Amino acid sequence: MRRSAAGHGHSMQHLTDVRTRRVYASSGDGYVAIGWDYPGSSLLEVRILRADHGFARTAHSGAPEAGGGAAAAAGQTVVYHDVSGSFRDAGLRNGHLYCYTVFARHPGREWALWGEYELRPGVPATLVARRLPAAARRLFRRLLPAAALLLCLAALAALSGPARAAAGNAERTSAAEAVSAATADQAVAAVLAGTGYQTNVAFWGGAQGASAGATVTFTWPAANARTAVGYWPLLQSGAGETPSPPYATVEHHVRITDLTALRVDVLQQDGRVLQILPLDGETQFELREETWPPLSWLPWFTARPWVLLPVFLVVGAIVIGRAWRRSRSWNRRLPSMTRHDRQFLGRLAVIVLFLAGFAWQVYEAIYAAGAPAVDPGALNAGDLAALPLLLFPPALFLAALAMELTPTGHRVAWGLVAFLAAAGSLYNLAAAVTGTATNLNLSSYILLGVLCILASPRAFSAGRMGWSRNSMPRYA
Repeated sequence: MRRSAAGHGHSMQHLTDVRTRRVYASSGDGYVAIGWDYPGSSLLEVRILRADHGFARTAHSGAPEAGGGAAAAAGQTVVYHDVSGSFRDAGLRNGHLYCYTVFARHPGREWALWGEYELRPGVPATLVARRLPAAARRLFRRLLPAAALLLCLAALAALSGPARAAAGNAERTSAAEAVSAATADQAVAAVLAGTGYQTNVAFWGGAQGASAGATVTFTWPAANARTAVGYWPLLQSGAGETPSPPYATVEHHVRITDLTALRVDVLQQDGRVLQILPLDGETQFELREETWPPLSWLPWFTARPWVLLPVFLVVGAIVIGRAWRRSRSWNRRLPSMTRHDRQFLGRLAVIVLFLAGFAWQVYEAIYAAGAPAVDPGALNAGDLAALPLLLFPPALFLAALAMELTPTGHRVAWGLVAFLAAAGSLYNLAAAVTGTATNLNLSSYILLGVLCILASPRAFSAGRMGWSRNSMPRYA
């Protein structure tokens, strides 16, 4: 059984409002009872119509009456018309459904619908509700499935909401931990000191045996462009790629200018910083130095490689002058066994130096070709375009070694080697000063300078020291 919505309170009202009421309905053994209440002191006419099915659309029955008309539906019977506050309809059949329509009005005015009720005599009343109009009922039936679906979705959302919130909180916590681990690194803290930066965190790993980690990107305005100097860790698996096990790292000494963005890869399980890389942010950074041991142990020299040039020039001038003066001397000292031994040991030391220089150049080239790079987009040792620059210094050392081990004078060849070594040394010095100072160009700068100093006197010597160019020694 259904009941209309209760009317609003009326304790302070004095005039009767026909639309404000409270209606009560109940059923018992062979009867139906309907009672009502309304605010105000004036009396209202109440009319109740009954039918076996359907509700009345008007307060008029099928019989003609004053001010009446035809009933809205067949089978409607007026069972009550009075001004009292209750009505009891007796003599009904238990279990049969009866439809009651209740109207009220001020005497002589229009009828107002108070409610529609479905009651069964003999069945205790459990619910009293106003029946909705037919159009509203159709709309209700259409909207009921959609409402049920929405309720189900809302329930799922309510259940999954805490899980999503927990996941979001965990992700925010992990991101905060990654940023904290990155800024705790001394090299990163030195770059970020005094800058107002923004962060962006991206997660990686966590599957197929790869430990979970995060990439933290720091950016700051161009007005605060930084100069970074220090030892930065790099992943041997390759800079610029997603970190992968075994997370082996090497340290390179770097010097970078105009830096406005930084990438830091952090391993989440222990908060370890795996690698630090510069990025082009609001400005394009310039990599001024990237060195590795043993030259990275001498940051003062790698930042000022030109300090060795005056030493090369002074020593080279002395050696060349002495060799030229000796080549023009008419009276030569007679050879002796002591002098021969000294020259032999000197030549042996030169041969060892040539071998060491050749081996060092090859080692540096191989290491640089396979080592990670701070700036993967620049010209690196592993690129084909860098191959001529890598082969030139060891080729000069190999040529000098071959000439030193053969009995021929090679004066012109020695002069050419000295000239090319000097030119190569100056070229690598210029590359280190104006571009990026690396172990490759610094090693070539130093070793080719030494090769020039050793090759110059051999271009002036009439006879080779230690081993004669002639089959028989010369005596003055």
